[in-house]
Formats: sequence, C-alpha cells, structure tokens
Amino acid sequence: MAQEKQTLEELREALKAKQKKEMQQMNARIADMRNREKAKERKTLTRKKIIIGALALNHMEKNPASEFTKKMNALINEYVIKDAERGLFDLIPLPANEHKK
Repeated sequence: MAQEKQTLEELREALKAKQKKEMQQMNARIADMRNREKAKERKTLTRKKIIIGALALNHMEKNPASEFTKKMNALINEYVIKDAERGLFDLIPLPANEHKK
C-alpha cells in the first residue's frame, strides 16, 4: 500500500511537470505569434509611410507653389532638427540652442 501511494504521488508529480511544460510551450507559441503580428503591423506601417512620403514629394516637385508644398516645407524646417536629416532637404543646420525645442 505504501509503495502504491508513492507511485500515485510520483504519477501526480510527473503529470504536473508535463502540464507545466506544455503550458510553457503554449505561452511561448502565443508570444511568438504576437511578435510576428507586431512585426507585420510595423512592416505595413513602414510601407504606408514610404508611399505617403513618395506621394508628398512627388506633389511638392510638381507643384512648388502650392499651399501643400509651402506647408510641408515649413513643417520640415520646423521639425527636422538633426543636421544629417536637414541636409537631406538642403536645409542649413540649426544653431545648437535651437536643437532643444
């Protein structure tokens, strides 16, 4: 009887260990699925930004006097503060004290 009780206890412990391992595996699969979905969403958002940016640049090149172009140029000048990025738009670097807006 004592041996049978020990065997049942061992079986319970083995079952608990197996369930714990399966739960960890399921949680890992769920986390992996979430990570893949987030990566897909980031990729989609990046693609949208590229398309919108290309559309805006195309419009600005074809319509340099439009209100849209004027507003975009003002926004670029105001919000693009890193010297390397300002160089992409042929803008002069901002004075050091203006970098901290």
